[in-house]
Amino acid sequence: MMYPIIICEDDSTQLAGIKKLISDYLLFHEKLFKIELAATAPDEVTTYLDTTQPKNGIYFLDIDLKADIDGIRLAQIIRQHDVQAKIIFVTTHDELAPLTLKKKVAAIDFIEKDQSLEDFRQEIFDALAYSKQLTDETLTVQKQNFSFTVGSQVYNLDKSEVVLVETSDVPHHLEVYTVDGVYDFYGKLSEIEEKHNFLFKISRSCLINPQNIHQVDFSTREIEFINGTKQKFSIGKSRKLKALLQKTL
Repeated sequence: MMYPIIICEDDSTQLAGIKKLISDYLLFHEKLFKIELAATAPDEVTTYLDTTQPKNGIYFLDIDLKADIDGIRLAQIIRQHDVQAKIIFVTTHDELAPLTLKKKVAAIDFIEKDQSLEDFRQEIFDALAYSKQLTDETLTVQKQNFSFTVGSQVYNLDKSEVVLVETSDVPHHLEVYTVDGVYDFYGKLSEIEEKHNFLFKISRSCLINPQNIHQVDFSTREIEFINGTKQKFSIGKSRKLKALLQKTL
């Protein structure tokens, strides 16, 4: 996974210095991070957010941006677009740290500009490493869960609750069968398969959770699940399914 980095600092000299330090770090982590934007004005960042819709970005922000939008307000806007954003303030105004708590921007670090170059560099490097760690841990947890949206309602299920996911008769919709019911939601089966590695594809239109299999009849190629639902699987999946069941059991 590539982590996008966005920098906003109104002083062009300081912006270049921060970008240089991050670029030095990227020499050894070029496959993990990419500087997507280095901006001197907050409206450059808001435009980027509107047009790109980034996810899991790492944002280095000055607080006093000499603009109508300061760094704290910009962080709030970022949080609305990129929920899992990792926000790091690089500033001389460390006394404003309590305000970031009040505004609920959830910054992960405050890096003071007024320190030695070596210490400043190390704090930048540490912030990048910590940002990656937090994102990796979040994604690991998310992969153990199954989330989907029905109207304005967001459902977040433990993977043990998911029985199977199949295409719906409604175009671009899927149906998820759980231990308690069936839900129809907008989505693509290919994206669900890529995101959730606990699901196994038994046909072009169906993904199953092997943990919720009750029994399998290989002569009829039919699976019965713990909730009573039954599904056919393609003949080409027989060998993989047998191996998966042996591994599960």
